[in-house]
Amino acid sequence: MLRLSSLIAASSVMLLSACATKEFVTESIAPVQTRVQAQDASLKALDGRAQGSEARIAALEKEAAARAQAAANLPAPPGLLMSTLLTDDKIKFSSGRAQLTEQAGQELDQLVAKLKADNQPVFVEIQGHTDATGSDTINQQLGLKRAEAVRLHLARAGLPLARMATISYGESAPLADNSTSEGRSMNRRVQLIVMR
Repeated sequence: MLRLSSLIAASSVMLLSACATKEFVTESIAPVQTRVQAQDASLKALDGRAQGSEARIAALEKEAAARAQAAANLPAPPGLLMSTLLTDDKIKFSSGRAQLTEQAGQELDQLVAKLKADNQPVFVEIQGHTDATGSDTINQQLGLKRAEAVRLHLARAGLPLARMATISYGESAPLADNSTSEGRSMNRRVQLIVMR
């Protein structure tokens, strides 16, 4: 029996010596527990950022789909629709003059009718040109007067003024040689550029 009690006593001492103390546990486990909590907080932050990114991606996808839908409903991009050249034989500008004839008015009315039939928003640039007779300054002014005469007629025919602009090139952009009467006649012109 003595032997059994000494065995129990020895086992108890061993068990007591093998048990960790509270201080040991606190010192050993606390740093690990702090690191685990920090990692847990980092994972939660990453999860929050991932959810935020997913929400942003969904919003961007929705916006892109809306833009694609809007683009499908847009008219064709801006560009040149047509260019109409009204030369001396149609407009019949006399040398040094900017008045439109009845035939010129009919030509312009046909253009307005075509634009109205197309029913598209357009912008018209009206370019005035002259021959080389006279000074540069006078030709610049004359080209502008011719372009303005055409713009006024188009406005009276129903084309909105806000959709037209005039510019004078004077004698700077000839179509033909100014040394012949035929060439000068071709250079006394108004050119209309119709753009969408």
